[in-house]
Amino acid sequence: MIPDITLFGELRCHKTRYYQAALEERGLPYEMAEVDKDPDAAARLTALAGNADKFPMFQISGRKLRNPTLADLDKFLARAGLYDPGLVHDKKSQRFVRHMAPSDAFVSYTWQGDRMILGHIEIDPTLRGSGRGGGFAAEVFEYLEGAKHEIRLTCPFLRRVAATRENWREQFNLESKQ
Repeated sequence: MIPDITLFGELRCHKTRYYQAALEERGLPYEMAEVDKDPDAAARLTALAGNADKFPMFQISGRKLRNPTLADLDKFLARAGLYDPGLVHDKKSQRFVRHMAPSDAFVSYTWQGDRMILGHIEIDPTLRGSGRGGGFAAEVFEYLEGAKHEIRLTCPFLRRVAATRENWREQFNLESKQ
């Protein structure tokens, strides 16, 4: 059986070794297709990319990915259902992200002085009603537990989820559940 991940490259290439180490750190099984030593691997890479010199190249669940950053590799693997990088705090975009298929979920926030305002949660419409949105919101809240700054929730869905636990009601200054 061929694994869902194939890494095309040459072991003398530092970038190929870099990606091998990344896959091994993540505990992911993969096929190492050495294009310089295996004519079949070179032919497969040529069929995939048009040239056997276009490496390192991944084929992940039938899709190609060339020279990604580690963050992009994690995202690609997560969307293929092969790896869970966990909750990602993207400070630049002011979002908490969970990479998943068919599309990423996120909670966006803004700052008002020293106060973090969680204003929106987005999950793919096909997953609504599955409990994944509430689970994702809970994951964000657990990440924020013990934060030194004040946090406010303006999103009605996030407020409903936060109202389910006493510690969240206190942390986010919500009135007690009646």
